[in-house]
Amino acid sequence: MAGSGKIISHTTAPGSSKANQLTLAGPGYADYIGTIVRDLAPTQCDPVRVLLVVSARFYLRSWRNRILQALSGTNINLATHAGLPTPESVIRLTLMAKAGRPEIIVAVGGGSIMDAAKATAVLLGQPELNIGIVRQLCAEGAPGPGPPVVAVPTTPGTGAEATPFATIWDRDGGRKLSMRGQALFPAAAVLDPDLLVGLSGKQVGSCILDTIAQAIEATWSTGADDVAEKFGSAALAKVSGLLDGTAGQSLDLADPGGRQALLLAGHYSGRAIAIAGTTLCHALSYPLTLRYGLPHGHACGITLGRVIEYNAAVDVSDCADPRGAERVRQAVSTAVSAAGATSASDLARRVDEFMLASGLSSNIDLRADVHGVAAEALGYDRSCNNPRQVDQGRLVQLLNR
Repeated sequence: MAGSGKIISHTTAPGSSKANQLTLAGPGYADYIGTIVRDLAPTQCDPVRVLLVVSARFYLRSWRNRILQALSGTNINLATHAGLPTPESVIRLTLMAKAGRPEIIVAVGGGSIMDAAKATAVLLGQPELNIGIVRQLCAEGAPGPGPPVVAVPTTPGTGAEATPFATIWDRDGGRKLSMRGQALFPAAAVLDPDLLVGLSGKQVGSCILDTIAQAIEATWSTGADDVAEKFGSAALAKVSGLLDGTAGQSLDLADPGGRQALLLAGHYSGRAIAIAGTTLCHALSYPLTLRYGLPHGHACGITLGRVIEYNAAVDVSDCADPRGAERVRQAVSTAVSAAGATSASDLARRVDEFMLASGLSSNIDLRADVHGVAAEALGYDRSCNNPRQVDQGRLVQLLNR
């Protein structure tokens, strides 16, 4: 396969000994999506039946015809998914998909599009579809296999192309759900920096905050290992130069090299959390998204600086990591160094300044809601991954800072 980018790896799915994801990175690789689809098709059907999942913004992007041209010669069922994935929306998407009997699913979009497509790959194998089934699969784990998914991120930061899970927002239940299983791990990821052109500064800023949060949390998580720390540190190193106000004000993505670095940073952070999971910052972000409608990265950024300083102050009396407080302090130090900061406080300050420079508020008024947010955050298993113990009183204090 030719291209102006490169094959960066055949990555291994978490929990699997088999290398089963082809990861391509570089300008021009979006033109080869059709070749990848034909190579991955489980049958020799010609033309290959493809479900192409996009957002409404797809039709406004300057590169949309490149994607459609790349898939010429396949039988495309084009499906538009709007907003965050919900049980209702992924059921609708699956019903649209069933009519076309897809052999391959191609997801071109941000984290929500990739998550919706991954969930659809699982739901296509279910004999019946309803909200209860979606909730059950999220609670018990998703079976497989489903149609292979080719993930093509068009925002830099979610890492959804590198994880075996999909976020589902159950608004009626007031919960963020996670569908997990090897069937959700994409068969291929295409990281083409040309597809980032046209994003706003706020969109990019929110995505970068998601990358930073994922990378830091995977480094200090109680589930982290050397590989997760390696990927987390690599992600932080690629975005470290943006963590100052001047850089934050000029996120126009004009530089192809900068776009590629952001895509790789997001991918590495996804690889990291696929191993280690996220922690307290993400647990807090879920009620902030559900209650205040904040984009995910922005919601993570609201508390990221505070959580950095909180975990940096761990001691033997409140350490939740069985490897000990020194291991946690070393993990925090590793993240601080990889991000180019001099201390946990310096990194926290730079994260807050980056948010403001990106046009994102670094604070919201939680006074009337703080106890509810804290209680809800503690209900997510992500809070159990945090290396320093937390309870409702500590979270209220942290949120009121």
